[in-house]
Order: sequence, then C-alpha cells, then structure tokens
Amino acid sequence: MGISGFEIGSHIGEKSLSDKDFDPLYKVCEDLNVALFIHPWDMHMWDGRLQKYWMPWLVGMPSETAQAIVSVLMGGVLERFPKLRLCFAHGGGSYPQIRARCGHGYRVRPDLCAMDSTLAPDHQDKLIWADSLVHDPNALQLLLSFLPKDQVCLGTDYPFPLGELEVGKVIEDSPFLSDTDRDTLLWGSAVKLFNLDENKLSNKPF
Repeated sequence: MGISGFEIGSHIGEKSLSDKDFDPLYKVCEDLNVALFIHPWDMHMWDGRLQKYWMPWLVGMPSETAQAIVSVLMGGVLERFPKLRLCFAHGGGSYPQIRARCGHGYRVRPDLCAMDSTLAPDHQDKLIWADSLVHDPNALQLLLSFLPKDQVCLGTDYPFPLGELEVGKVIEDSPFLSDTDRDTLLWGSAVKLFNLDENKLSNKPF
C-alpha cells in the first residue's frame, strides 16, 4: 500500500514490547522496510497518586515511554531484529535521564537484567530513534548526547496541547546546533526514518 510507517502503543494489554508474541510484527516491519512510531498510552495510575495535576500525562507518559525503551533494549528486540526502526515519542520520555542508571543496573545485577539481551541497554540504544518533542534545549542536548542527529525527528504531538505551541522552536532556539543540524532534525531525519524519496517532497499544484 506504500505506507512508510505505523504507530503503536507502548504496550499491548499486559504485554511489554519485548514480548516475543510481537516478533512476527517486527519481522514484517523489517521485511517491508517500514518504521514503527511508539507513543505512550494507558499509563499506570500509581494507585491514584497520579490523579491530580494532570500527572498521568506530565509524569506518567515519560515513564511509560522509558519503560517501553528499556523493555525493547533489555528484551533483545534489536538483537533479533537489527534492521528494525523504532521511533519513540517525546524524546524517549525519561529514558535519556535514566540511561546510565539502566546500563549500571544491567552490569551490577545481571541476574535480574541480563536475561534476554547480551548487550547492556546503553551499548545498543544508539539503534533507536526518537522525536524532538522535549520542550527544552537542554533536554534536546541530552538526547543528542547518545542518539545520532539523523535519528532524532521533528516531533509535534499534533493535535494535542502538550505539543510545541510553535512547532520546531526548540530546535531553532538550540544554540549548540548548526544550520545543517537543524535541517537534519527538522526534516532530514524523517526522510531517512520513513525511507522517503526526497525528490518527491517538493510542493506541487493541485
């Protein structure tokens, strides 16, 4: 059908994305060379303590995205499917902040963490993708400290209110980025993620 990618949630029922029941999906995505965009949903309510102040969306969503990433990395998904392109919403959620903690945990408690992957998460996370929707240049810089720029795509969260009010402003306002870097983040990386023909993206009259 010419579709370049699909969106799925951060888990399906009680199953995390590392569950081998999803291996057939990952295999098809590899074979068809399509990307999967992963957005958090159905966040745990922490026994009601997240009910106030919109915290399921402000706190729960970043945690849910981090859980999905760690599940993929420690679950060996990218070892089984090295060509799979998984892009995680909201700059990977809280994963960039806890990245070193997860890698340390893998190394000091292999009995609990190293059951399904031969590589620590911080030794394979350069294979994932993320969008740029982090709301802060410092957070974007942290994300880019381990992810290649051409694996971070412009994120909008459209049409929801937690998206940037001015799409791309964080990228434009990040002083550590060159003009080439900005072009990569604003459009170049998405061309790569979705395996698009750049020459067909120009405006055409209707």
